[in-house]
Amino acid sequence: MDDELDDLFGDRQLGAAITHLPHLPTLPRGLVPRIDEVRASGCSQKIAWSNTGCIASIADDGCTVTLRNLYCDPTTGLWNLSNGDEAKAVVQAHDRHTLKHLSWNHTGTELAVIDTLGNISVSSLLTSINRSSLSNRCVLGAEDNLSVPVGSMWLNQDRPLLLHGLATKNTNGQWTFTGSRFRQAGPHNPHVVGDQSSRNKAAFVAVTRVGSVRLLYQGPDGVRWLEIIADLENISSAEDLLTHAAICAETESSMLVATYSVSKHIRTYRVGVDWSSQSIVITHLRNIADCSPTNDTLGLSGLPLPSPHPEPQLYHLELLSPAPAPDLRRKEPLPPTLLAFFCSSASTDKQPTVAADQSTFITRWEYSITKPSLHPSFSQSALKKPNGTSPSDLQPEITFKRLQDVRVNKVLVTVREFHLATTLVLCYSDGSVEFRSRSTLECLLRDVADRVSSLAQVGLDYLPGDPLLHSALSPSACALVSVDEEGTAKVRLMQIPQSYGDNVLDKAGIEAVAEACLMQFNMSCVGYGNYHDDLSAVMQNFQKQFLKDRPEEAREFVHVFLSDMYRILQLNVDYSGDIKIENYLKNVLHQKTLSMQHSLGYHGEQQHRTLPSKVAFAILQLRWAALTFLMGLKQNPPGTILSTEAGFNRTETVRSFFGMISWTLSLINHILDELFTLLSEVMEEGLVTYDSIESKIQARNTPALALIFVSQSRLLFKYNLLRFRSINAEAMQGKPQNPTWREIGDIFSRSPVPIHLFEKVIADVETSVRDIYESNQISDAERKDIEKKMLITGSVSPKLWPAIESLLTKTLKSVREDINRATLYFHDISWIGLSDDRASDQWRKEHRLDIVRKIQVPTRAKVLFGDGGFSAAKGDYGLAGQYVAELRVWELVDGFGRREKDG
Repeated sequence: MDDELDDLFGDRQLGAAITHLPHLPTLPRGLVPRIDEVRASGCSQKIAWSNTGCIASIADDGCTVTLRNLYCDPTTGLWNLSNGDEAKAVVQAHDRHTLKHLSWNHTGTELAVIDTLGNISVSSLLTSINRSSLSNRCVLGAEDNLSVPVGSMWLNQDRPLLLHGLATKNTNGQWTFTGSRFRQAGPHNPHVVGDQSSRNKAAFVAVTRVGSVRLLYQGPDGVRWLEIIADLENISSAEDLLTHAAICAETESSMLVATYSVSKHIRTYRVGVDWSSQSIVITHLRNIADCSPTNDTLGLSGLPLPSPHPEPQLYHLELLSPAPAPDLRRKEPLPPTLLAFFCSSASTDKQPTVAADQSTFITRWEYSITKPSLHPSFSQSALKKPNGTSPSDLQPEITFKRLQDVRVNKVLVTVREFHLATTLVLCYSDGSVEFRSRSTLECLLRDVADRVSSLAQVGLDYLPGDPLLHSALSPSACALVSVDEEGTAKVRLMQIPQSYGDNVLDKAGIEAVAEACLMQFNMSCVGYGNYHDDLSAVMQNFQKQFLKDRPEEAREFVHVFLSDMYRILQLNVDYSGDIKIENYLKNVLHQKTLSMQHSLGYHGEQQHRTLPSKVAFAILQLRWAALTFLMGLKQNPPGTILSTEAGFNRTETVRSFFGMISWTLSLINHILDELFTLLSEVMEEGLVTYDSIESKIQARNTPALALIFVSQSRLLFKYNLLRFRSINAEAMQGKPQNPTWREIGDIFSRSPVPIHLFEKVIADVETSVRDIYESNQISDAERKDIEKKMLITGSVSPKLWPAIESLLTKTLKSVREDINRATLYFHDISWIGLSDDRASDQWRKEHRLDIVRKIQVPTRAKVLFGDGGFSAAKGDYGLAGQYVAELRVWELVDGFGRREKDG
């Protein structure tokens, strides 16, 4: 009888049917509690990737924040996540209370953290060499437990951002790019950073459970944080308490807010900010009572569901800001759009990790403002009456038009706006990722043709991965960091699936991938954080995946990218004229482009760098030396005695130049030694031609000749050598009794090549190149093209052959008489990272180099890698971050416990 009662409603058969459904996937352990958590509160983001590259995540204990970065392993050349550093400032700010939400601002320099009590802290990101940390800026407490935020947003910066349209190939085989500048809507913090009118100070807005709007913004002094509070509506019952809130920018002075309450209603508001009076003006717009998915949407699945079917519940609310239209010729932006995400994910009794319906339902509304119109007869009658109503007196009508619902048979974990909110990136619990159009929510399909719009369109995708509970996308959305059910953080890169790689990777396909990467790089250069390590990782992985055994196509891939990179960025690389070094150093695009050029030829220290990579690497180091001298010497006039100048009054300033001077002098010695060797080899063959010289350069993989002929490196050499003259003069005449000055004088005296001889080489090449340009009437455009090709290939243009011939047959012969060739030959250049001989390979295996100070790290030192861990100072050095500095921090503990640290 009891058995019959137990099965009165057919529960036994239903449970058995669900248990034996083979096609029902298994949910990750912890997903159901995670869904319950996000249903209860809208602010529950546990991991975030900033626009400066720092990855912040709430640790397993819930009380600490861990900071990580993407780094390249110098041994393998593979990209991975660092082990991370604990942000102790956050623990102190929240007194070890449980943390529930974190969010980076748009520039990636401020991190807002919210705990379960409603306290909000804002911390500034501090970056030293290979290490990140946070410093508390402010901590704003909560009045009570009902003041916990359920929605938040950082205000936009008042600056235009670039959005690319389609890139198409013209009849000449050249890719043309369309793009437009789009200024994101306000409100904006009226206070700016210094004199940078395009960089506003930070401002953060949050909506609490009781409907209060908290606006936190940085004051004019940059130290104090101010707060403005206002209430959306009065809360009269528990049904009015909010569970979720979404915020987006609307106009220069207002933003839109959508809230979801316990009563399952959506309310919308306009929140205006009056900065002068420090007040908030709130206007109620519309209520949306029926916001659940329609019955048609719920009935799409053919899976047998429990009866009664569990009603989907809202677990995420999103407001999309105004965005550029897909057709860039259209001036009016896309209107704000409200998205509500629902999920049932009801687990069965016998298998809690098996969901009866693992679907996400998306309901959508489009915000619009329509101006009311009157019938002409009313207008005419109104004109006859002095106090009649005219159309301009009528209030505009605000509507939220419901769009078609969308169902996805997966459980959504993360939503990310991309490409200025024109694209949505959806990450699911099964590890899959989709790129969808904002307007239609349709998936962006692979379409490799003679047009390019994004990485996803040319075939790059996230391969199926492990189930995940939390995820965050990189600034370029081409790398994903996820936290699985075990609490382990992993990184995945976009790549081309092997299943259709052969169909994509013909010559046209490889070129399309290069152009898609270029579009993303271009937007990152003019974006908020100027971060592109994620894109470097994807491009290096693409080369290893498909082009490892195809060297010609690999070189073509890099050449297409680099050539169009300088063209699209309109970056002038011709510095053959009279250019001030300050103007060159102020242009940060040179740092970014050279960094990318170097990274594309770097695949770990087990492999030699390519020639273009070596050229970029050397110029970056020369550029860093020039910046160091410019800052350290207080911009003293070159070529003067500096004993009375402020820059040289401190001994530590002088000591900081030791490694930089030694490295640059070793580079000079290496260049002349390579040129002498090159001349000897071609003279032995009895034929000095451009082709013979070029073949020797490619065989030796040496950048020596290119570094003399590329105008950027010549400019830097001239400036640095003038500084060397000043330093050497100070060492010789100013303070010979000082051991520090004697040591720096010894560095110059040990160099086989005197400074004035290399200056003669640079001056002769400069004169020869300039004569060729003038005598052949080479136009400015052609000269710029010549300079660009030499920079990105490492090969000197054949049009400059007379200058090459003059260098080898005249200049080198004249300076050779004043140089001891034997001393030059045996001079140690294995540590500068540009030679491929056995001695250099052995040095990299046995030593490490502090690439910032150019000092060998002692063998007893502990080395801090990009992964945040220490190890013995032995082994290779490799790329770490977009600044292309291999190893930057080391720590030495001697017998007295003293520590010497860089950075």
